[in-house]
Amino acid sequence: MHWKRQMVETAYRIAEPFCSNPDIVGVALGGSIGRGQMWKHSDLELCIVVEKRLEQFQHFNYMDQMGVEIIQITKSRMKEFTEQFREPDRSMLGFPIQIYKCKVIHDPEQLLKPFKELYDSYLFHENITQFKEDEALQQADSKLLKAKELMAKGNYKTAAAHLRIGLNFLVLAYYWRHHIFPRSQNRTVYFLRKNSCVIGHTKLYDAFIRAFCLDQPVKRMKDGLWSAQRDIFKLSEASWGSNTSSFLKNAVDGNLEWGHNQSIVYVYKYCVHRMHTHDSHPEDLYDQPAFAEQFPELHHFLDMDTMTLEDVKEWMTMFEEARAALQPNPSVYA
Repeated sequence: MHWKRQMVETAYRIAEPFCSNPDIVGVALGGSIGRGQMWKHSDLELCIVVEKRLEQFQHFNYMDQMGVEIIQITKSRMKEFTEQFREPDRSMLGFPIQIYKCKVIHDPEQLLKPFKELYDSYLFHENITQFKEDEALQQADSKLLKAKELMAKGNYKTAAAHLRIGLNFLVLAYYWRHHIFPRSQNRTVYFLRKNSCVIGHTKLYDAFIRAFCLDQPVKRMKDGLWSAQRDIFKLSEASWGSNTSSFLKNAVDGNLEWGHNQSIVYVYKYCVHRMHTHDSHPEDLYDQPAFAEQFPELHHFLDMDTMTLEDVKEWMTMFEEARAALQPNPSVYA
């Protein structure tokens, strides 16, 4: 059986019990599988429409040898959007892009179909891409500002973490500016290098590679990831649910076997930083000696044992140069 057909059959098999769940009023296969743009290691974004959020379902899961992200959307929210839609406005921003061009497989109340028609038609409308770009830039600028505040206090290692998160938002801003649909974090570096041709320069790509330290020897990256995985999985379960470690290990190439090592290392670093920048963690977490003492392997994997103040200053400069290259859209601001 061809791997694409097998993947679709697995997705349907995973979705089947959700379709028969009386608390779920709509089911769609989202993401690359729903759009028919999957690759051999795609996970499934399973979009379910519910009366109210179902706490028994975690977002990250590993089912039937496939990574599964369960995305819940309430019936009232979807119905309100469809009934009140007049023109593409900010109300579209409240829905996950994983549902774009999804494959509806269960829709007895005809909620998903009219929503899908509107969402698919207008996601790349000029208004929406501008909203998306502005939203991503606001997040990127916020993280840059936070990094500068931390640098001023001497906390350059934690500043680096905020720069890394900010770069992720800056990538999204660039993509929406150029009408590029964000795809597959597991291949982020591949797509960013490829899309640099559309963007017109490599400032963003260069900043991304340097700030995430993806230009180091492959063996160092592999050894660092493998030695830190126990800490990463423990953190992920505490932050994002007990199923997350299985998802990361199996759906995010925990063994580095897929040929996209740089991208996978980036995903793990990014996820750790997102989990660590939660309010429950100290503002200067990575600069505290206690972090290196308690989590030496994770400290090493995140490059905190080798990065210097000068390194982080360089990354900040590269970030600012990539940010400055994203000039205001003349069609919008004329």
